[in-house]
Amino acid sequence: MKDEAVGLVAGVSLCHVFPPSLILAIKRIVVNYSSQNLSSVPPGLSLSTEDLDLSLNHIQALSTKDFLTTPRLHFLNLSWNILEKIDRDTFNCTPALEILDLSHNRLQNLLDQPFLLKTGRLQFLDLSSNLFSVMALGREFSTLKHLQWLGLSAKSISNQDFTYIANLTLKSLFINAHGLQTYEENSLIGVHAEKAIIALSKSDLDIAIAADVFAAFKEVEFTMVDSGMKVFQQMRRRGILHTVSLEISKVETTWHILSSCVNTILQSSIQQLSFSDVTMTKMKDGMPLLTRHVLDSYSTTRASVTEFIFNQTELYDFFINIPARNFSFTQTPIIFMTCPRTVSKIEVLDLSDCALTEKVFSIDPDTECNTLTNLFKLVLRGNNLKHLGPLTSRIRLMDSLQYVDLSQNTLTYSEEQGKCMWPPKVVQLDLSLNGFDQSVFKCLPDSVQILNLRNNRVTTVPQDVRVLVDLSVLDLMNNRLLDLPTCQAFPNLQKLSVRSNSLHSPLSGALESCPHLKDLDLSRNPFICTCALREFTALIKDKATHMRGETPGLTLGHWPAGYRCSYPESWSNTLLEDFYLPEISCNPLILAFTILLPTITLVVAISLICHRLDVPWYVKMMWKWTRAKHHAITSQRRAEDLEGLSFHAFVSYSQNNADWVKSQFLPKVEGDYSLRVCHHERDFIPGKTIVQNILRCIEQSRRCVFVLSSHFVQSEWCHYELYFANHQRVTRGMDSIILILLEPLPLYLIPSKYYQLKSMMSRRTYLEWPSEGSKQKLFWANLRAALQADLPITSEREE
Repeated sequence: MKDEAVGLVAGVSLCHVFPPSLILAIKRIVVNYSSQNLSSVPPGLSLSTEDLDLSLNHIQALSTKDFLTTPRLHFLNLSWNILEKIDRDTFNCTPALEILDLSHNRLQNLLDQPFLLKTGRLQFLDLSSNLFSVMALGREFSTLKHLQWLGLSAKSISNQDFTYIANLTLKSLFINAHGLQTYEENSLIGVHAEKAIIALSKSDLDIAIAADVFAAFKEVEFTMVDSGMKVFQQMRRRGILHTVSLEISKVETTWHILSSCVNTILQSSIQQLSFSDVTMTKMKDGMPLLTRHVLDSYSTTRASVTEFIFNQTELYDFFINIPARNFSFTQTPIIFMTCPRTVSKIEVLDLSDCALTEKVFSIDPDTECNTLTNLFKLVLRGNNLKHLGPLTSRIRLMDSLQYVDLSQNTLTYSEEQGKCMWPPKVVQLDLSLNGFDQSVFKCLPDSVQILNLRNNRVTTVPQDVRVLVDLSVLDLMNNRLLDLPTCQAFPNLQKLSVRSNSLHSPLSGALESCPHLKDLDLSRNPFICTCALREFTALIKDKATHMRGETPGLTLGHWPAGYRCSYPESWSNTLLEDFYLPEISCNPLILAFTILLPTITLVVAISLICHRLDVPWYVKMMWKWTRAKHHAITSQRRAEDLEGLSFHAFVSYSQNNADWVKSQFLPKVEGDYSLRVCHHERDFIPGKTIVQNILRCIEQSRRCVFVLSSHFVQSEWCHYELYFANHQRVTRGMDSIILILLEPLPLYLIPSKYYQLKSMMSRRTYLEWPSEGSKQKLFWANLRAALQADLPITSEREE
């Protein structure tokens, strides 16, 4: 909507118009055009408009078309304008209108307000502070069958003015007598209302008005009372007094007059007396308190004094000794309250929102107050209380006390304050909004059943506290708890609130220790959704009824919307109801078994396959080939180092293995690989001894190849050849011996004289001849890699 302001009704601009009982709990959105300098109702109001504020503008008239588009209009504030005229059909299209404020305008004739004929559902109507000359109400007022609150004012009030509302029964009638010039006695006698609210004129007419009000209404509120309070001083001289509840507000008077007025009222039949917004001057010559009957209630709210040097004890004594069952002295900066002189009738004592300390009621350091023995409820909320230990001493003799409210202070407790001494019957204790830590559990009454510790600094519930057998309700909302408290000290606990604490992963054992728990509120905690929370989440899901009609078990407050994960990031803001981790993720044994079983199975399977395919043999042979190639590269010598070498290898074997050498070894090495082999049958020089030939061949060969078998270790010449080759290896300083295992040769079959062979086989890698043809290619590749070298070319055999 154009230039439309929207706000939330909280009684901001309406509190001076609506009494609290008739604000009607408005909690809806208001279309706010207040103070917009408007001269008419803005056009184009939305069809959805229910509450409209047009106060503090310059609207002079209302026409039929102004509210055509607001059929749902419920609330309309037109106060503080300059309204002079309202068309008859203005509210034709507002059948839902229930609250209408037309106060502080320029309407002139109460007899002629035909627009009211279209407002049959009105419950609240304020026409006060207009320009009405006479109070005479027109016939249209008789049609307001639902009216509960009516505000009026005029210059003249006479007997017949209220004839047309004689058939109505109002909850409240408000009359602003400011500007009233004439008043005819008994004018208000015929009005039917539960309560009359009169803003007095501070003139002599107030006495006549008060006389009629006292005679006609059970509940009366006088505001804007004159300093002499004349309307009350003459109460005893008047006739019938029908009033039982009297409220007096907005008055400035002396202490003498106020105390005299209270005494006068106490001599009447008034049962409920209330003062608010009272300012006292000249704090001397106060009247002594006169008591005749006991009031149901007495209250003073927002009282103040203009003098600061006076006998405060006299003031406190006067009020605390007023005979009343319910006594309230609130929102007043008193720093002390005395103890009643005699046994008091007070059952409910409210001293909230003052400036009291823990010395309240104290007579002297050794004497405590013992006259409030009938006190049932004590409220010390919002004061200047700091130490709980001494405070319990002030109230310990109040034997009937059951309800104690010490909230909204700065109370703490430590053992240095001394032992706490509570009255014996305290069942409900409110310690919220203080500064308590876990030490407070050492200063609680044994009889307490309901304990409120909201908004404190409790981090844990100690295990060594005294058992509170009767405690059934414990509220720890907005503290600093890191874990859910157990019920070891509270065996009969039925309701527990730990909302808005610092619970991360509550232990399920704490919940299981509370067999009688029916209501639990864990909402708005920063739950860490890991394995540690899994068991607790499953437990509350199992026990909670969730308000869905199952068999009553554990009712979980604010479930499920108030329970969300705060960490880790993957679960952040997830409802706890949806949080799930499988058992395998949180059980190390199952997790290890799940991982190891497939791994072991895979290893076994691979091992079987490798064994089936001789993979280890291939790997071993590949490794030998790699080492051989690497050794050939890294140990490659210069050309001059190879001078004098005629053969790549000298082959030594048993004659029993000659067939393999001649059919396999020589053709492959010499034929396929073009390597020169020194073979004794071919290359030994006739005429030389065998030993000389062996030494020559070993010296002229780069490698010595020994074909090992069971026959090899039985041959003496083979033994010599191995001996000479090993000696040559040591002399040359190079690894020149290659072992080929033609057949399996266990070490225990090797004779002891072949100790060098045993040593070589235990610490050297040897080549095994494979019987399978598919493996022989790799065997020859390894052998070639070990023998390959660029030897000098020789044209003839050395002589």
